[in-house]
Amino acid sequence: MPIDDAMPVRLEVTGTDIDDAAAHLARVYDAELVATPSAVPFAFRYASMGDDTMSLHTSRFAGHIDGSLPPSSSVIVQWLRSGASRLYTGGDPVDMVHGVPVPLLPDRTFSFEMDDYEQRLVHLSREVVERVASEQGADVTGGLRFDVTAPPSEQSVRTWHNTVSLVSHTLRDGVPGRLLHAEMARLASAALLEMYPQQHAATPDVPPAQSPHVRAAVDYVHENARSPITTSSLARHLDIGLRALQEAFQRDLQTTPNAFIRRVRLDRVRQELLAADPATRTVREVAAAWGFAHLGRFAQQYAAVFGERPSDTLARS
Repeated sequence: MPIDDAMPVRLEVTGTDIDDAAAHLARVYDAELVATPSAVPFAFRYASMGDDTMSLHTSRFAGHIDGSLPPSSSVIVQWLRSGASRLYTGGDPVDMVHGVPVPLLPDRTFSFEMDDYEQRLVHLSREVVERVASEQGADVTGGLRFDVTAPPSEQSVRTWHNTVSLVSHTLRDGVPGRLLHAEMARLASAALLEMYPQQHAATPDVPPAQSPHVRAAVDYVHENARSPITTSSLARHLDIGLRALQEAFQRDLQTTPNAFIRRVRLDRVRQELLAADPATRTVREVAAAWGFAHLGRFAQQYAAVFGERPSDTLARS
C-alpha cells in the first residue's frame, strides 16, 4: 500500500476484569495506576484510531482509578462525557466539567483521580501544535503553556467538538492519506489554540526578505503541492525565518504563504474536476486528495475563487 494511503492504526479493548483494565491503561500511557471497584458492576472499554501525528481515543471505566502520567511527546486533550475527574497539574486541582476539553502539557508529569467515567481524548503531536501556534504569531520558545484555570469560550468549545467530529468521521469512513491526515491534525491544533491561546511574541527586527526567496517558495509549492507543506516547513526548506517568509509573501504577492498554498491546491482540484468522469469521481474524493477536509468550507473557498460551485465544474467536465 502506498505511504500516502497508509491506514491509521485502530485498537479496541473491552473487559470486565478491573486489574486487566488498569494494566492495559498503564501500558498505553506508561503510567503507574491504582484501580478499585465501585458500587456498579465493573466494565471497561478503550478504543483508539490514528497515528503519531494525531489519534482519537475513547475510554470508559466503571470504578475508581488514580495515578500519575509521565511526560510524553504528545499534547493530550481530554474531556468527560460522564463520571468525575480531578487533575493535579502543579497548580490548583482542576475538576473537569462534562464536555469541556482540558489540554495536558507534554513536558510535565501530572496526577489524576477518576470515578465511573467515560471520556474522550485527542493526542496531537507536540511538533504540530507548536508549529501552528508559531504560524499564528505565538511565542513557543519556552514550550506550550495552557492556562487550564481560565474556562474557554462556549464558541471555541463548539468549534473543537465540531472539528473532532469531522476528524472522527473522516478517519472512520476511509483511508485519509498523509496529506489529508496532516491537514486534519492542523485543524485540530488550531481548534485547541482557539480554546487555549498562547502568548503572542513581540515583532522581532527581521531583515527584509528578498524576492528570490518568494520565487523559490512559489516553485517549491507548485512542485510539492500534494505533500503536507506548511508555512513552517516552507521556511525551513528555504532556510529563512518564519516571520521573514510571511512578510516577503505579503510584500511581493500581497498574500500569506498558507493562502498561496491553498490557492495552488484549489487550482489543482479544478484541473482534476475538469478532467474527471462525473460517473466515477466525486467532488469529495478530489477535494480530500488535495487536503481539503471540510467539504462545506472547501466549496465556499472554491466558489469565491472560480465563481462556480465545484459540483458545477465536475458536471460539465
